[in-house]
Amino acid sequence: MEDFFKFDPTTIGSKGLVFVGEDVLVYRRDKNTDKFPLHLDLPGGGPENQETPFDNFRREVLEEFNLQIEPSDIVYVRKYPSTLNNGRFSYYPVAKLDASLKDKIKLGNEGLEYLLMPLDEYLARDDAWPIFQERAQDYKTTLEG
Repeated sequence: MEDFFKFDPTTIGSKGLVFVGEDVLVYRRDKNTDKFPLHLDLPGGGPENQETPFDNFRREVLEEFNLQIEPSDIVYVRKYPSTLNNGRFSYYPVAKLDASLKDKIKLGNEGLEYLLMPLDEYLARDDAWPIFQERAQDYKTTLEG
C-alpha cells in the first residue's frame, strides 16, 4: 500500500470503491463515451502533474462527488497491470467514509447520476463496467479470506 502514496511514473490511473457508510458510491456514465456508455462506473481517473496515485484518487473523488478522501480513509489498495499499456499500472483503492457524508455528495460534470448501493448489489449488476466489478470482487474475496 505504501506505493499508493508515492509518485509512480508507470501509473495510468487510480479508480476504486468509495464506501459511504455501508454503501458503495457509483455513477452512470453518459452516452458520449467510447467505453461502456450508460454503464455504472467508479470514482477515479488518470493522474495530472506528477500526482501520486493517492493524490490522483483524492482529486478525482473531490471533482466527481465533492467528497474529501484522507490517507486514513484508505483501507485497501491493489496495483493491477494495464490491459492496454504494457509496463503500465493502475491502482484500485478502497476508501471508507462515514455515512453522515451522504448529504455532502454532489455529482460533478461527469456522468448522468450517482447511486449508493450495497457492494453485493453492485457486483450483481448487468450494467456495470466489468473490469471494475472484477476488481471489487477481488477486494470482497480478501475480506472473506
